[in-house]
Amino acid sequence: MILGAAAANAQTLWNPERFWSQESAYAGSRVCAGCHADIHARQERSAHSASLRPISEASEFTSRLPYRRPDPAVSGELLLQPRPDGNVDLISRGPPGEAVLTLRWAFGGGTKGITPVGLRDGQFVEGRLSWYRSLGGFDLTTGASEKTPVNPVEALGRTLDKHDRARCFGCHTTRFNGDDPAPSRAEMGVRCERCHGPGQEHARAAGAAGKIFHPGKLDAFRQAGLCGACHGRPPADNDFAAIRAVEQNPLTVRFASQRLVLSRCFNEAADGLRCTQCHDPHASGREPARHYDAACGACHKAGSEKVCKVSRNNCASCHMPRQRVMLHSEFADHWIRIVRDGSR
Repeated sequence: MILGAAAANAQTLWNPERFWSQESAYAGSRVCAGCHADIHARQERSAHSASLRPISEASEFTSRLPYRRPDPAVSGELLLQPRPDGNVDLISRGPPGEAVLTLRWAFGGGTKGITPVGLRDGQFVEGRLSWYRSLGGFDLTTGASEKTPVNPVEALGRTLDKHDRARCFGCHTTRFNGDDPAPSRAEMGVRCERCHGPGQEHARAAGAAGKIFHPGKLDAFRQAGLCGACHGRPPADNDFAAIRAVEQNPLTVRFASQRLVLSRCFNEAADGLRCTQCHDPHASGREPARHYDAACGACHKAGSEKVCKVSRNNCASCHMPRQRVMLHSEFADHWIRIVRDGSR
């Protein structure tokens, strides 16, 4: 789904899609702070904001260096070694020698983990080692075990082609340029203009509403589509093949927007169940259970036929169980329902 006057060129200019319609240059989030200081300060501390950083700023990753582990795949070892310039070298040693990847970017706000990306001979490479919060340390990057390296160069990680780079940087930067994917520091992470669109004209017009896009005013499906550009594009209600694929593939629990639109809560609520009814897009991480209980209670009021017969506390623990479908990472299932034993 692409919204706005620039739709015709959106695929070439942006991946994932642009949802705004205003034509404007980017202002930068610090300009937004001039009028929205509280929101800006909160968002600047969020996992969205930290979803891409220079690796030198990812203390979760760098504070555990140096790190060394055997690598039987190449009869050698992997070493993470800090550099004087703040970057990190990933070194693969094994016959017939060693290979080095200079890691420059940290993908992930650290809620679940951090995967590094670096440059080697002008090629973008996803590091074969990632840091995981649940582990408190390093292990193979998700997906790395699917291919066995045959030499030290392959043991450094996966080379990213142009499409891969667009998927990675497109979701983790505020202004992605496919021709020059290496972002400036100001463009790293999901900041104000990633969701609201470029705001220079909005700032010049002293906050004129027509000069900026407001995702909070979208209906439930369009909002799920906006969030789903990075959190799993939701299937249309008449795309039965796509719906079936989401239902049957347990890995789709990773993609909240895809699973949410399957739920009765989403489809039977008077105005739909919008992402922002449970999540503050300007804040970080998981809220206490009582926060989500209050969101459930807005529809499932005491005395109604729709109230749970088992409990009114910690609703998500039963109706949105967390599932481990990736290495060292769990995801809350947004297909809100009564989950029976053995079902996904």
